[in-house]
Amino acid sequence: MLQAFHFDYIKWSSHTLPELIWWDVIADRVSHRFAARVAEEIAKYFKGEDNRRWWAFISDYSQLSDEDGKALREHLARSDILSPLTDSLSDFLDLYPDCPLARLSDSRPTGIVDVGYLSRFENRVGELEDKRSRNGVLMQAQAVYLAFMLGRMYVKEGLALADFPEVQHYPETEKSEVVGASICSVVNMLAGSSLPKYEDDAWVQYFWRRSLDLRPLAFRHLSGDDDRRK
Repeated sequence: MLQAFHFDYIKWSSHTLPELIWWDVIADRVSHRFAARVAEEIAKYFKGEDNRRWWAFISDYSQLSDEDGKALREHLARSDILSPLTDSLSDFLDLYPDCPLARLSDSRPTGIVDVGYLSRFENRVGELEDKRSRNGVLMQAQAVYLAFMLGRMYVKEGLALADFPEVQHYPETEKSEVVGASICSVVNMLAGSSLPKYEDDAWVQYFWRRSLDLRPLAFRHLSGDDDRRK
């Protein structure tokens, strides 16, 4: 199903969640359908490149050169994606101004915190701590969809992921629950094969430091390298 890879154990709430959180930010601000369009256009730009990055994780964008960042922005602008994408990420990037995704914008985040948005974001993170929640599964589905669109993941007929579109009904149907479970497994493999180790993941370390600065109590139970969520 996937290209050969080396897999390391990785933890959900402290490590993978902050790497994928931007997909939920986009969906919350616009829609899951728009997030899928973003995945499609990012895949079109990077398809055919020979590297280990999947472009679903925030850390992937720390590797963008200035030239590639400019070219990606131009591609997204031609597809009428760039403006609504940067608008949807603006409040999030103001919370985390050193986020690698800031490279997708021509201007630096202001760093001015919208307290109302911060509270909403905290609530979303609390829900996403459960990777099998509806929004948790749909967030992970964007990573899998991007892998499909990059042409780096293939599914045999008869496997659960062959019914990937059924995830839109998660968790209302039995088939969608099976597809959702498969998506969670695949994302765990993608994260375990491509993300830096927790202590070496610069974005994740920054995310938790900044989160604790913003609200010391709200995020403390998530920031430790615990194994409550696998």
